[in-house]
Amino acid sequence: MSKQANPTVIGGFVLGALALVVIAILVFGSGALFRAQVPMVTYFPGSVQGLNVGAGVQFEGVTVGRVTGIELSFSPDTGTFSVPVTYEVWPDSVSILGSASEDSPEEILRGLVKERGLHARLESLSFVTGQYVVALQLIPGRPLRLLKDPDDAVEVPSIEATRDRMSEMLDNLRLDDLVNEASLTLASIRQLIGSGEVLRLLETLNGTLESARVLIEDVDREVPPLARRLDSTLEDYGALARAVQSGIVPVAENLEAVSASLAVLVRRVDEQVIPLSGATRAALGEVEAAMRSLGALAGDASGTRIRFDRFLAEASAAARSLRDLADYLERHPEALLQGKR
Repeated sequence: MSKQANPTVIGGFVLGALALVVIAILVFGSGALFRAQVPMVTYFPGSVQGLNVGAGVQFEGVTVGRVTGIELSFSPDTGTFSVPVTYEVWPDSVSILGSASEDSPEEILRGLVKERGLHARLESLSFVTGQYVVALQLIPGRPLRLLKDPDDAVEVPSIEATRDRMSEMLDNLRLDDLVNEASLTLASIRQLIGSGEVLRLLETLNGTLESARVLIEDVDREVPPLARRLDSTLEDYGALARAVQSGIVPVAENLEAVSASLAVLVRRVDEQVIPLSGATRAALGEVEAAMRSLGALAGDASGTRIRFDRFLAEASAAARSLRDLADYLERHPEALLQGKR
């Protein structure tokens, strides 16, 4: 007869299993089920390969949420596909400094999107594993492009991922043209090497290097004599500078003495100017009186004027005789010793 199972033991095992499940959820889910959440969505235009549900949402490298859903949408009007990625952000993962805002976390996030340029892009965690995360970043001044802006979630505009930009660049490259150009370049190099031009160029270069070596040796031999001559020239210039310096001091002293003498002369001339000007004024007064006397004599019609006119005529004749004698003596200076012949 088999022994009946104990219901208490079975119930204990069931409760223990439930407890382990709850603990696992709390540990591996980092308490996400019991923390405040703000639903957000981003419509990525390109591939989201490498992004999985449960991947992290980061801001400045800090995990602030996780991806909750990845879908594929098609718009018949535009004929384009988009990938809406839904994720949640945990407000308690961000510490608020200063006074707390009265706005809700959802309103704060909407303000960051519309006023501060909050955008989302895919970033690689590792090139080895190929895993991606959603990275949030602020790009002020970038045009805001919202596709739906739903009420039940905060839409964050997307930025093209780095791998998408690289893929676009590679698509725009004309690889065939690059390969053809590389082939032509290699063929030209092969033809140049085979034509012997490279060998002649190397020979010319070798000759040039040999000439340069000889020139360097000649210059090296001339450097010591040139250095000795330069030293001798510098010594001569030093002696000249000392001689000039020794001669400058007496010249400066003489200049100082001459300056002092000129100052004394100026003072003496200044002292004589005042008496000389007084004597000059007195002489001018006497000349003026003499001129008035001569005028009075010239206006007199008596015998004095007749005698004075005769005196002036005789004086003029005597002056002419003296002028003739002076001219003769200037032409014949020996007449002073020998007499007039």
